[in-house]
Amino acid sequence: MSRRICVELYKELIALRPEWHSDKDEEGVLKVVMTGSASDPVDWQQHIRPKRGREELAKRFKKPEDSLKLVIVRDMWLTGFDAPCMTTMYVDKPMGGHNLMQAIARVNRVFHGKPGGLVVDYLGLAAELRRALAQYTQSDREGTGIPIDQALEVLLEKYEIV
Repeated sequence: MSRRICVELYKELIALRPEWHSDKDEEGVLKVVMTGSASDPVDWQQHIRPKRGREELAKRFKKPEDSLKLVIVRDMWLTGFDAPCMTTMYVDKPMGGHNLMQAIARVNRVFHGKPGGLVVDYLGLAAELRRALAQYTQSDREGTGIPIDQALEVLLEKYEIV
């Protein structure tokens, strides 16, 4: 997902849910986390923050009581990012090996009241996931994923909510 697509996705989501927007980083349900510069288009500037601003958004996202619930992230928050309360990750970027395992691990954290993590894959990363899992021991691989009929049931349930 390019930075342009991140900004466009933000605009589309805000068009559907205007109450999710806030000009203030301390408020709002939806934010974009990406790098950029002053030479980027004007409509991108609200999403371009210095490192400190991105760190503050990360702190907000890690607090389950915070209003920040959805973040569109471009090439950040993988290595070392830990938000146990995060339940769902939407993947729209080709990944493999260690990077894919790092991404999936973001939602695979134990948290009070959290039944498990959900990765919504828009690209068909199953083959890459199998290759990545093959690098781990048999005990690491056992219990990964859920049967497709169970996944479909969850998908349809979530689709009805949206």
